[in-house]
Amino acid sequence: MREEHYDWVIIGSGFGGSVSAHRLTQKGYKVLVLEKGRRFNDEDFPKNNWDLKRWMWNPMLGLKGIFQMSFMKHMTVLHGVGVGGGSLVYANTLPTPKSPFLGLGVVSEIGRPSSRLTTPPPSGCSEPRRIHSRPRATG
Repeated sequence: MREEHYDWVIIGSGFGGSVSAHRLTQKGYKVLVLEKGRRFNDEDFPKNNWDLKRWMWNPMLGLKGIFQMSFMKHMTVLHGVGVGGGSLVYANTLPTPKSPFLGLGVVSEIGRPSSRLTTPPPSGCSEPRRIHSRPRATG
């Protein structure tokens, strides 16, 4: 068995994990991303609300969908499980705010102004390209 060495191991390929892995590899680190779920293709997503096998993840019950329920003492969490993590829950969307929204000052009302949220992303922004995003069909 060949021994592998990594500078960083990231658990989960959701929003935080994928961005962290991307940033670390940009800096030259060798990164391993572990994901317990699988990669979903377009045809793997449920077509209606009754298709529990494609909605829920519980392999012991034969369910291998995009959501998992984790039960804790005082709460239950419904979260994405699969390559992309929470982005599966958000229907694989990558919303980009338009300039009029950015000018509303909503972020400053929260008390955390951020140039990332008050200006449009630069035209050379790498994240949408790196995660293979495509414009949404309109109509």
